Amino acid sequence: MATYKGIQGYTVQKLSSDPTVEEAVGQLWYNSSTGKFKVATQSAGTWAAGGTMNNARYELAGCGLQTAGLVFGGSTPVKNETEKYDGTSWTEVANLNLARSQLAGAGTNTAGLAFGGNVPPAASGWKDETETWDGTSWAEVADLNQGRSALAGAGITTAALAMGGNYPNTAYVGLVETWDGTSWTEVADLNTDRAYAQAATQGTPTASLVFGGHTGSASDYTETYDGTSWAETADLNTARSRGGGAGTQTAAVCFGGDPGPTGVTETWDGSSWTETTDMTTARGDIAGFGSSNLALAAAGRPPTTGATEEWTDPVYAIKTVTVS
Repeated sequence: MATYKGIQGYTVQKLSSDPTVEEAVGQLWYNSSTGKFKVATQSAGTWAAGGTMNNARYELAGCGLQTAGLVFGGSTPVKNETEKYDGTSWTEVANLNLARSQLAGAGTNTAGLAFGGNVPPAASGWKDETETWDGTSWAEVADLNQGRSALAGAGITTAALAMGGNYPNTAYVGLVETWDGTSWTEVADLNTDRAYAQAATQGTPTASLVFGGHTGSASDYTETYDGTSWAETADLNTARSRGGGAGTQTAAVCFGGDPGPTGVTETWDGSSWTETTDMTTARGDIAGFGSSNLALAAAGRPPTTGATEEWTDPVYAIKTVTVS
């Protein structure tokens, strides 16, 4: 009778405890302590419920990581509340100096940046104010060169980008400014004017990614920045605005947005977008940040919510092999 060793040319490894799942993907072993055969698997990313925010809202901004995040501003009505996330729950901390919605953010939950936005009435409400967060309080610093709302943000408190948006008498703009920790400088415009775009929030002023947005209708356009100019690249599979983004120029994730709202999620590998697992709750006007592997989606509408979802990609698991 043929044996497993004879067919495959090797034996199943016997271990007294399970190995680290990330290192054992695709491997089969026998756990002598439990008397079970085990296998390590890797599957597509998935969304899971996180802690609910203290203040439900939409059109807010955020920054940081999935386990160390910060959100601020928003609507219903215009808000200045700031909340910090520890991976489990949200805690209210010091408010923004200027309450506003449709603003952008960059940085971490101990060194953040808030800029732009809108304060009703909309006809005169476009703002250029910039504030920095030191982990305890907000301080006003140098203004944007052009006040605007519905812009996208990326970077850290000493090297950030403000991209697109709108301002009085101009529906959509491709205006881009870089922040060096002291002041804003206008640089090359986006190829496509847009508001309510998503961005890879961990991008830098020399390596950034912006995608989607509103150009009169929802857009699927994606552009990369090399520190000098923007280049059009592969489009999103689902055109959208008002969604969330996270990651870097070479590894990003886009989720949620309008029209719909939608919960469609796509991952970016540096050259193309791939549809993957939808959000549990479809929504737009959300705050998104983190990495392509560990992202966070907070708040949004409709209806107005303070719900949080956590993105993990890939999902690793150790499974017991059963024989029937």
